[in-house]
Amino acid sequence: MMEKVIVIGGSIAGKLVAKALSHTFRQVIIVEAGQRWKEKAPRKRVPQSYHPHVLLKGGEEAIEKIFPNLLDQLKEGGSVVNNFTRDLKWHHFGFWKQRFPGELVMLQQSRPMLEWQLQHHIDQVSNITTRYETMAEQLILDHQRNKISGVQVRSLKTRREEVLLADMVVDASGFGSKSIEWLKSYGIKVREEKVWIQLFYATRLFRLKNRDRPDWCNLLISPSFPENPYGAFIQTIEDNRFSVTFSGYANERAPKTNEEFFAYAKRLPVTDVLQFLEQVEPVSEMKIYNIPYQVRRRFDLADVPEGFLVVGDAHCRFDPVFGQGISVAAMEALELQSYFKYYAYSDKGFTKTFHQKISKLIATPWEMAITEAFRHPDINGNRSLMQSFKQWYSKKVYQLSAFDPEVYLRLIRVMNLIRPPFHLFHPKVWFAIFANRKKKIKNQINAKKPTSYER
Repeated sequence: MMEKVIVIGGSIAGKLVAKALSHTFRQVIIVEAGQRWKEKAPRKRVPQSYHPHVLLKGGEEAIEKIFPNLLDQLKEGGSVVNNFTRDLKWHHFGFWKQRFPGELVMLQQSRPMLEWQLQHHIDQVSNITTRYETMAEQLILDHQRNKISGVQVRSLKTRREEVLLADMVVDASGFGSKSIEWLKSYGIKVREEKVWIQLFYATRLFRLKNRDRPDWCNLLISPSFPENPYGAFIQTIEDNRFSVTFSGYANERAPKTNEEFFAYAKRLPVTDVLQFLEQVEPVSEMKIYNIPYQVRRRFDLADVPEGFLVVGDAHCRFDPVFGQGISVAAMEALELQSYFKYYAYSDKGFTKTFHQKISKLIATPWEMAITEAFRHPDINGNRSLMQSFKQWYSKKVYQLSAFDPEVYLRLIRVMNLIRPPFHLFHPKVWFAIFANRKKKIKNQINAKKPTSYER
């Protein structure tokens, strides 16, 4: 075993990486700027805790390998079990997806509940310690070996500074990571790919006024640019609560009052969210979160010194509407755990190899998100012929998936990060698209089309 690893950031990505590396290092030290967490509630310094978080199947499978039995404990603690294709009512590009029992059965819960369970497990691992209220200030570079050898930290309580030496440093500090600045101070440049989406999302928690539950577990109204720029997501979470979230892009104004919250529901292309709001009562204040851009930091293309890795939102921050962040972080942590299960750490080339591996992992969710973002006329970006083809093809798949169960299953496997994008380029999908099967089925369905809420 190696001696010591420092993980910067004690949020979900940091906890996952710490546990993944606890089998390889004698000491795992988490450097966390926040205070010790004492209750299952949104944490300070983590404003996104108030908003819904989706754990995709690929992420769920990765977490189970890092934290065995965690999913069972989440279920016992009140997490909601849902069958993706049966329990999600999804409106996208003008159509409702057909609902049927499918192969993907998943857990869902609030972020505080998931993070609380992760913290409970971390606290039981003897070689993991957390330095709370401690800020990472700078990386320590061993110039002779071209290797990061530690971190300079500062106590937020005493203002005392010290240097923590380690065999490896992992930055899991989230979107606000200082890694690029730290590396730049040593003359190392890291390219950023930014897409300015100017996103808001506004969330409030509700409970039903009566016992008449909807026939769905989750309700999703996806924005379909440019026709429908507004989105909504209702997620059932623990303790019989519903998280209701509205989203808007390109500096769309967020609702700030109860009246504006209802008014926003009226902008949606279907009335289901508005009708749901009439059946519930709020149990929380409204929380608004703004994200100016999504960003991919290309550590895989930079000359990053050995012994320094970047994971989670510190490496790539996705559009949170797609719910990819936690799952990608879990898969990155699993990549580390799997590597050290079979190989010893090498000071030569490991950092580059790891960043290249997770760059491939990031590519699929990143491309899915920006392909949709670039449909919006006010979001700037590369609109190449290839991007135009991706938009054309993905729209056909989205629309066809509303009527073709096999295409729908293929779509959600890719969305859930358990199949590569080529899974959607199967000859059956191509044939269905070019035979214009969607149009034929649509005509059949329109003959007996129910109202939106009857669906």
